[in-house]
Amino acid sequence: MDNRLNSNFILHKTLLVILSLWILSCSGLTISDTKPLPKGLVYKSQIHLPVQPKKIRYCSFTNSFIVLDNLKNVLYRIDGNGKILQRIGEFGFDEGQFVHISDFTVDSFGNVYVVDDVTNVIVQFDDFGQYVNSFTPMEVTEPELIAVQDTGELLIYDSFSNQVFCFTKENSIRFKFGKYYLNDPQKICTTLEVNYISDTGENSIFLIDNFGGMLHEISPSNALLDITSTKNFYYYLDNETNVYVARRMSFEPLLLGTISDFIKNIKPTSFIAFGSALGILESNKLHVFQLIAN
Repeated sequence: MDNRLNSNFILHKTLLVILSLWILSCSGLTISDTKPLPKGLVYKSQIHLPVQPKKIRYCSFTNSFIVLDNLKNVLYRIDGNGKILQRIGEFGFDEGQFVHISDFTVDSFGNVYVVDDVTNVIVQFDDFGQYVNSFTPMEVTEPELIAVQDTGELLIYDSFSNQVFCFTKENSIRFKFGKYYLNDPQKICTTLEVNYISDTGENSIFLIDNFGGMLHEISPSNALLDITSTKNFYYYLDNETNVYVARRMSFEPLLLGTISDFIKNIKPTSFIAFGSALGILESNKLHVFQLIAN
């Protein structure tokens, strides 16, 4: 009887140790680490846009697209059928106006942040397209690119100092990075705890943590065209129309598919990730591809 009790006691202790180790190992994981990685693409549909966008972003809060008109230098909110829902802002020097838009971003509540690289001002609009606030970022001389993190903090690239500044909600600088390795950055994207800088001058993607520290540099074999991200993954598109995907902290992107296999002679300018789909922008057409999960 004593031997049986001792055996049960040892077994019980062993199971507790195994369970504790399993809990500890899982505690460091997030949904982005456990969500199945997409394994392919399927062509779904095409959205004809009423304007020819210079840049396009997706607003998950309103399930719409925000586009920068290449000709009129104005922002529009457009639905999934290609219908204009609202015009955001207008030309001018007063509050809620801008002279020239170099970039813009959208947060998880539908707020739109616009970079006016002429007046050196960041202008904020709400999900109804109404003016909210504006500020001149300190130490920034020539703002060019912008992205917003889940925390609400803004990342702004200053082409004059060749640095990315992280601004808190109180518009104070929390950190800055990039001065000695950025060459010609074209876009900033974010996921949970990781930021991505697409640099066509270096033909690289820089992975940066939320303290401004370099995590890794990825150098695609072909010329880099664009990057995009969700909370779980980041993607990049090269000039051969190959699309790669990786988990937020992975340094080894995997080939997801080649767009020209679906659409011959396509000339994409950029792309965006939204929900379980990717949108490939070509002129005023947004080609929508459904992601195939494992």
